[in-house]
Amino acid sequence: MLDLEDTVTRGAKPLALDNAVAAVSPGDFGQKELVVRINALATAQGRRDLEVIAAARPHAVCLPKIGAVADLLRADRAVAEIEATHRLEPEAIRLYVMIGTASGVSHAAGIARSSRRLDALLYDGGDYLREAQAVSSTERSEQLDAMTKPLLAARAAFLDALDGPALDLTEGAVEREARQARAIGYSGKTVVDPRPVAAVHRVFTLSPDEGERALRLIQAYHQAEAGGVGVLEVDEDFVDAARVRIARRVVRQAELAKATRVGSRA
Repeated sequence: MLDLEDTVTRGAKPLALDNAVAAVSPGDFGQKELVVRINALATAQGRRDLEVIAAARPHAVCLPKIGAVADLLRADRAVAEIEATHRLEPEAIRLYVMIGTASGVSHAAGIARSSRRLDALLYDGGDYLREAQAVSSTERSEQLDAMTKPLLAARAAFLDALDGPALDLTEGAVEREARQARAIGYSGKTVVDPRPVAAVHRVFTLSPDEGERALRLIQAYHQAEAGGVGVLEVDEDFVDAARVRIARRVVRQAELAKATRVGSRA
């Protein structure tokens, strides 16, 4: 993700926009999705960012500080106009939305269902801490309720859910937050510094062993089901139809991780 918002000073934003367009235009990012976070659409810079970046055709545009369904619908209409102007297919430009303001967290479920071009919700802990006037802790206990709302909203709308950047940029802190995010159900975690990227990948990339174990659960369940048994124990784990659905998702993720590793070596 390329950032034009909080990591860029006000005076440097026009240059950052030019640099982002130059980075996006070649389109040479292999299997990786390229997303650009623009400034808030309530600002003139944000509206300019959207117009210029959407025309450059990244995989998606990330919208910060979305607080209500109306905010996203306005962005959706603006993107549709850009697509028409540049003769792009409808909904070719995808959107990610950052949820962290008090209003955004409160309206996460409605936001998640309000645009067909929406691909992911991102939890923004920085915005939440500021608006809730909360005190940041290592365990993020003060944020858990706010973290689960965009997560569940995303899952209910069949979207990806991504945890936002850590305020502590050390690799250990980022990895700790990534493990917490994965444990409660997030698909991934964003970072503002490239150094801890490898740590985040370690947390969210399934190992071959995890995929093989899930496959064993599925095979054992099908064998038991053929014999009229719907519940069984595999490797000291309780396995039923719900657990098999989870195992199928794990297998798909493991296959995707394997394909990505192979593709990156090609």
